[in-house]
Amino acid sequence: MPKIDVAKIENYANMTAEEKIAALEAFEYEADNSDTERLKAAVSKANSEAAELKRQLKARMTEDEQKEAERAAKEAEKDALLESLKKDKAVSESKARFLGLGYDEKLATETATALADGDMDKVFANQQIHIENVKKAERAASLAGDPKPPAGSGGGAKITKEQFDAMGYSERLKLHNEQPELFKQLTGGTE
Repeated sequence: MPKIDVAKIENYANMTAEEKIAALEAFEYEADNSDTERLKAAVSKANSEAAELKRQLKARMTEDEQKEAERAAKEAEKDALLESLKKDKAVSESKARFLGLGYDEKLATETATALADGDMDKVFANQQIHIENVKKAERAASLAGDPKPPAGSGGGAKITKEQFDAMGYSERLKLHNEQPELFKQLTGGTE
């Protein structure tokens, strides 16, 4: 706090103690407002700077949060794409295996997709369908390649020379064992 300059009080040195107290109580001095104004200006400037820095920090945090959100979204997109590619690869590999086992194209694709999705009920159901298809195909092949006439048909199945020439060794052997007369006719009587 600034001191009172008693030289500014008239006759201060000649006053009694009571008069000095009264004079001091009534004294109005001019405060040095330049220091106060300078300090007020400094505080105001500091407050403004602090507010600006807070605003910048808040904006920067928002930018950083936006960048982090964008990065997380891109990473999630990459992860989803990777999972999709892994699934597609697994489906493709499984489909190739199912085709190798004799599945038809549609059933192989459906079963491979179910396997990749973990839908084992569908896999087993499709396996049953495949087994039934194989049995039907075997029955049809058996009936188509059976040179014996069905019972009561009253005649032998005719095989042409071209059909005989197209037969493999095992088919010719079967014909020889089951229909030796027809075999002799087709071979010209030589065995």
